[in-house]
Amino acid sequence: MKKTASILEQHKIRPSSQRVAVLHYLQSTNIHPTVDTIYSKIHEKNPSISKTTVYNTLEILKKEGLVKVLDLGEGFLRYDGFVKPHCHFFCKKCGTVFDILSKPPKGEKLIPDGFEVDETQYCLFGTCNNCK
Repeated sequence: MKKTASILEQHKIRPSSQRVAVLHYLQSTNIHPTVDTIYSKIHEKNPSISKTTVYNTLEILKKEGLVKVLDLGEGFLRYDGFVKPHCHFFCKKCGTVFDILSKPPKGEKLIPDGFEVDETQYCLFGTCNNCK
């Protein structure tokens, strides 16, 4: 947890115990959790944390580039603590999101002149091996 606190300090974020817990959890899981999942997991060990604190912390972490936000059309957002460029595969049967550790294809050649790309998210949708 000291390493997580240090990461927050490097980004000029006060490393409160709640912020450290949220970032640590996101960096130690690959399930791409929702706010509800993050809150439930942290609340087990830290019953004083509120869901509002989790939301606020996620916004701060997103703004500083420490987490990625995934909108896969499910009606809720998922969060990813692995922020290096990579792709995702979403299984439409079981709802699992898998990391594909390759860089997303560059889309700059597809957009009209004058447009500027700030971020690329690449997600494949289909059926995973377990659900086939």
